[in-house]
Amino acid sequence: MEILNFISTDDKVKITATTAADMSANWVRFKSRVNNAEHPDAAMTYCDYRSTLPGTLRLMLPGTWTLEEVGAPNANLWHRLPPVFYETATYNVSIEFDGVAAPPIILHKLKEVTELFTTIPLDKSGNRWLITAPLSFVNEPGIFELTFRYTPTEGAPRTDTFSFRVVSPKLDTKEDYNHILAEINAQYNEIIFQYLTLTLQNLQRGGRSNNDIVWLSIFRQIVADYVKAVTYIVNRPHLRQTTEIRYDRADRIKRWTPRMTENFAAVKADGRLDREYFRHEITINTHNTRENRFIKFTLDRIGRRLINIVAKIKEKNAKAKEADKVADSELAELDGHVSTLRKLGNSPLLRGLQGEPLHSESMVLQKRTGYAQVYRHWLILQKGIELFEGANAIGVRPIWELYELWCFLKMRQMVANILDLHFDNPDEITEEPMPMVKPFEDNNQEHTVFYHCADGSKARLHYQHTYNRRTGEIHTATTENRPDIVLTIVKPDGFELTYLFDAKYRLNDDSRLNQEDREEFDAAKGADTPPSDAINQMHRYRDAIYYDGNQTAHTAKEIIGGYILFPGRGDNDSVRKRYFYQSIESVNIGAFPLLPDASDPRNEGTLLHEFLTKILTTEQAYDHIKDAIPQKGLQYESSFEPAENDLVLVGYYKTGQLPIIRENKLYYVPTALDKGSINLVSGFERTKYLLLHHGSERMLLRLKGDGPKFYPRKALEEMGFAPTGDYFLGFEIKSLNHMTEIDISSYTLERKGLQQFTPYFTTFEKITNPSLH
Repeated sequence: MEILNFISTDDKVKITATTAADMSANWVRFKSRVNNAEHPDAAMTYCDYRSTLPGTLRLMLPGTWTLEEVGAPNANLWHRLPPVFYETATYNVSIEFDGVAAPPIILHKLKEVTELFTTIPLDKSGNRWLITAPLSFVNEPGIFELTFRYTPTEGAPRTDTFSFRVVSPKLDTKEDYNHILAEINAQYNEIIFQYLTLTLQNLQRGGRSNNDIVWLSIFRQIVADYVKAVTYIVNRPHLRQTTEIRYDRADRIKRWTPRMTENFAAVKADGRLDREYFRHEITINTHNTRENRFIKFTLDRIGRRLINIVAKIKEKNAKAKEADKVADSELAELDGHVSTLRKLGNSPLLRGLQGEPLHSESMVLQKRTGYAQVYRHWLILQKGIELFEGANAIGVRPIWELYELWCFLKMRQMVANILDLHFDNPDEITEEPMPMVKPFEDNNQEHTVFYHCADGSKARLHYQHTYNRRTGEIHTATTENRPDIVLTIVKPDGFELTYLFDAKYRLNDDSRLNQEDREEFDAAKGADTPPSDAINQMHRYRDAIYYDGNQTAHTAKEIIGGYILFPGRGDNDSVRKRYFYQSIESVNIGAFPLLPDASDPRNEGTLLHEFLTKILTTEQAYDHIKDAIPQKGLQYESSFEPAENDLVLVGYYKTGQLPIIRENKLYYVPTALDKGSINLVSGFERTKYLLLHHGSERMLLRLKGDGPKFYPRKALEEMGFAPTGDYFLGFEIKSLNHMTEIDISSYTLERKGLQQFTPYFTTFEKITNPSLH
C-alpha cells in the first residue's frame, strides 16, 4: 500500500513509501490519543512535511485511504497534515533519480541506516538510479530526515533532505512526549540526549548547555552559516586606522603638509638637507582589532571542542558493535568541519592574532556584515536550545528508555506525596545522586531514593536495581535479574516487603486478541491491554529473587508482587474490569496503566497511586502478604504471628529505667552467678521478642533476633544505665512499637515473689495459652 509520493519540480527525484501495516487500525488508535474536546481534529493537522527540493506531495489520507495531492505544487513545506508514518509499522522507502552522473548515496549518522539502502541502476546509461530500503521506527518516534547526495549530469553535487514526523499510536508524541522529556530533564539534567538516533526531536530548552550532544547538534545546523560569515570577514576584514610618527629623509616622505614644506625650505637654505630627518605622520590600517581577535577566539574554542568531540565519537565507534557504528559519511563530514575551521584560523588575516574574548560591547559585532553573524552563532552555541527554535536536530534516547525513567520519577513523587514527605528535607528523603552521564558513552542510571517516616517506617525506591548471585541476602539463585523499579517497604518492626514494577512501552494489538480477551475487552469498553509476555516476566521475577538470611532455615521468598506499568488508555472503571488489574488482588501479579497527561498531570496513574497508598499506609505487615501466593512448598509467615515455640525474654524494669531502655533500644541482663542472673536455655541466641513488665504495665517488643552482645559495666554506664554487677548480656530492640495485636493481658508471670524481678525465657505458646503454666 503506497502511503506517500513526492515528485520534485524538475521530475528528477521521486520518493515513495509503502507499507503492509493496517493503517486504519493505527489511525484509530492514534486519533484516540491526540483528539480531545478542545482540539477535535488534532490528529488531522498533527504533522508537517519538509523538503529542500521543491515539488508535489501526495499522501494517503484517512477516510478515503487513497493517495491525494496535498498543499500547493512546487512547495517546500506542507503544514498541518495527518501522519502516515507510525513507529509500530515497517515501511519500504524508495528514491528514484533521473539524470545523475554517478550513483547517489544516503547520508545518516547511523551506519546501520546507510547500509540498509540498496542502490540499483535503472538503465545502462548510468543516469537513472533507485535507492530502496525497509525502515522500521520502533520505539523512536520523532522527525526522520531522509538525506541523500547526488550529482546531476548538468550541475554540481548537491545534498537534499526530505523530512517527516513518525508518530506513536500509544502516545501523543508532541504534547505528552515532550512532557516526559521536560519532567526527566528537570530532575536529571542532560540525561535525555543521545548522539546516535534514528529520529530527532524538535526541542526548546532554556539556559546554557555544556552537553556535547546538544552542542554538536546545534553546531551542525549553524556551521555552514558560521563558516560563510568567517570567510566573508577574512576577505573583507574590519581594519582600524592608527597614526604613527616617523623621522625620515626628504626623499622618503610622500605626503607633505604646508608646515613641513616651510621647514623643508628653511633646511635647504641652510644647506642641511643631506643630514636632516623630517618629522612626519603616517596612517596605518591594522587588522589587529578586538573584533578580529574575538573571531579568532571563537574559531579556537569551537575548533578545540569539535576536535575533542570527534575524538570521543571515534573512540566509542572503534569499540561499538556493527549495528551501533557511526556512518563513514558522518565521520568524514565531522573531519571536514575540523579541517575547515583549522584553515580559517590559519588564514593570513587571523594567523598572527591571539584569540581574545569580548569584554565590552562592540557596534562592529552587532551591525557589520559577517561579524554580526559570527557573534549570533557564538551566542547560540553558548546559550543552548532556547535560541535555536524550530530546528529538528536534537537526538534523544529511545522512548522505551525515557518511559521507564519517567515511570520511576512518577513513583518517586507519588511515594513522597503519600507519605507526606518532602525532597527539600534531608531528614525525610535522601537520594543518591544520579551517576554522571557521559555523552557518546553507555551509562548506568541505577538510582535509589530513601524515605524516612516519623513512626520509624521506611521505604526504598530503586531504579534499575540488579539482583544476581552475589547481591547479599537478597539475590537470585541462577541468572541476573534487573527489574526497572523496586519498592521496598520497611515496617517499624523491621519487616520488609518488596514489590517489583516493570515499565513497558508496549501494548497488545487489539485486532489480534483471542476470543476470551476480545469479549473482556468489549465488556470493559476498550481499556488497553498490556503485553502478555511482560506479565509473564513478572512471574519469573518473583520466582527468581529470594531472601537468604542466615537466620532462616530455608530460602524464603522476597518478592510480594510484580506489576507492569504501560501506556494504556481507558477510564478507571473500564480498567478495573480487565483481568490484568483483577489479578493484582488474587495473585499480586498484574498491570497498571500509566499514561502521561500534559494537560493535567494529576490524572496520571490514579490506579497506581491508589495501590501505592494501600501498601504504604497499611500498618500491619500481615495485611500485605495474606493474599500473596508464595513459592510452592513455602508459606509467608508474618512477624506478627510468631511460632508457638519462639522464645520470649521476660524482663522487669524499674521506675525511670524505661526512657533509657527506649533511648538505647537495649535491654540487658546479668551474666554468670551474679544476683539476678538469667538462666540461659537452648536457642536463647535466636530470641526475637521481649516482654517488659512493671507492676500491671506490660509491653511486648520485637528484638533484632541476631543474638545478645557482651557488655561490661562501664559501657552500660556510658549509655546512661546504672548496672549492679560486672558483666551483662544486652539484647537489642528492633522496634519500640508495642505489638498490640498479641494479647498478653491474660499472661501470668511464671516466677513469684522476689523471683519475679529476675529475667527468664519462655515461649509464645505459654504467653498466649495461660493453661500451660
